[in-house]
Amino acid sequence: MLSVSTYPNSPSRAPGLAAMATSLPQMEPHYLSESNAAINSQIQLQLYAAYIYLSMAFFCNQDEVGLVHFALFFLCQSQKWMERTEKLFHLLTERHGSLALGRIANQDGYNWFDGFMAMDFAFHLEKMLNQSLLHLYDLAKSKGDVYLSNFVKHHFLQQQVEILKEIGGYLTNLIQLGAPQSSLAEYIFDKLTLAETTKEN
Repeated sequence: MLSVSTYPNSPSRAPGLAAMATSLPQMEPHYLSESNAAINSQIQLQLYAAYIYLSMAFFCNQDEVGLVHFALFFLCQSQKWMERTEKLFHLLTERHGSLALGRIANQDGYNWFDGFMAMDFAFHLEKMLNQSLLHLYDLAKSKGDVYLSNFVKHHFLQQQVEILKEIGGYLTNLIQLGAPQSSLAEYIFDKLTLAETTKEN
């Protein structure tokens, strides 16, 4: 068990965390323990997502696959989830919680067959992350934990709406181009659509 209080301070910390800490004694000890456990679960899931996206990026970047912009998109998603996880590290610190890091699930890796398969998995992964975040949000709302519910809503839920819409659109475009039956569809999508997206990001 590692106390997250050892995690170094960062300028990216969300504003108002110190003020939130002063209200901690007013929270029920059982709820505080339950909510901190839920935050830990979310951290674990986000680290898993970052790991999976890194695996996808590596696969797509191989010479025999050649989906460079798929790789850049997945790498960007991996980095985003690491950044969002850092926010939860600091939140857990202010709530006097402990960080419980376990084994990342399925560390033996995945066998990606093509870019469409990876993108489809990414869509379902983001849906799973969204459901977990909604659970954390609902838990906070049910206990009147305004700071935590607002934190999740502001830093996570709106972004999930956007990424689910984005990846859903990518899958629709890939299918219209002939994926997954046609591998040419992936290369066209990579060179045109994703090339523009990764350039913007």
